[in-house]
Amino acid sequence: MTTTAPLDAARRPGAASDWPWTEALSVVSRVSGVMGLALDTVFRASLLPELPASRDRERARLLHAIAGELCAMHALRVRVTGALPAPPFVIVANHVSYLDPIALASLTPCTAIAKQEIGGWPIVGERARDLGVLLVDRQRPASGARVLRSALRALRHGVPVLNFPEGSTTRGEKVLPFRKGIFGLARIAGVPIVPAAITYDAPELCWAGDDTFVPHYLRFSSRREASARITFGPPLGDHGDAADLAERARAVILDLLSL
Repeated sequence: MTTTAPLDAARRPGAASDWPWTEALSVVSRVSGVMGLALDTVFRASLLPELPASRDRERARLLHAIAGELCAMHALRVRVTGALPAPPFVIVANHVSYLDPIALASLTPCTAIAKQEIGGWPIVGERARDLGVLLVDRQRPASGARVLRSALRALRHGVPVLNFPEGSTTRGEKVLPFRKGIFGLARIAGVPIVPAAITYDAPELCWAGDDTFVPHYLRFSSRREASARITFGPPLGDHGDAADLAERARAVILDLLSL
């Protein structure tokens, strides 16, 4: 099954001579929209229930909604092949851009595990915390353990967890070895692993190496539209240990990327 979500929200381009102006207006409009959405997120997050189980589920729904709004705002089409099982589950995906979690979260309510540095990004960091994103400092084992405990709680409350087990982005030319933590967690929780392969229609949407966030985002927001392709593989059960499960998931994603 192949679907497309959300619908293209981009303006149709004008004459070639006015494209630079259209480009500039697109950046201003989208940056303003993101700032407005950030303020709206503060308000919507303040209304979340206090009961942990309800709060986890409602945060997941809010993250899903915000991700969908961001995709529509930036005319990011997300084309999907395959399907997700009934929650809870763990999605593991290759990692090529900060757009990856937005594209994936637009498809299902979930929580996500992200690197600690995101917490320091302007506008983005605080809103990620409001939305329940689990920030991990990979240099501190205690931070990793805390995040895994929070992810286990989310799974037990019926909330899917999104993770990028490479631990870093690439430009899509390879898939790095997978860290094992999330796979051991899935086995403890008794939930399936769903491998996901993600690619973009333009190589410049990849964000890796020495790229800095703000300049890259401004270039992205100047585009008329963009397209992400997400292919879900079949859910993987808990056969074997965490290392075996990690290797199996990585192999599935490599196969999906080669299609």
